[in-house]
Amino acid sequence: MDWVLVRLVFQMVIYYNVWKERNGRRHQKPWSTAAQVTRSIDKMIRNRISSLKYEPSHKFEGLRRRWFELAP
Repeated sequence: MDWVLVRLVFQMVIYYNVWKERNGRRHQKPWSTAAQVTRSIDKMIRNRISSLKYEPSHKFEGLRRRWFELAP
């Protein structure tokens, strides 16, 4: 199950750092601090996990609980 979280974090980091920051800088928006980036990535991951509709017997049913254990 941890490999799913690693993939989600990797995808969010790539999306946020490469795409969102690039567009913000290109359109003269202020740069995000490391704390802001971390909070945004955490929020995106929580939203993504919460949007998944797992059945109780699904192998990833504890994904949200595991993320909350790992994330501060």
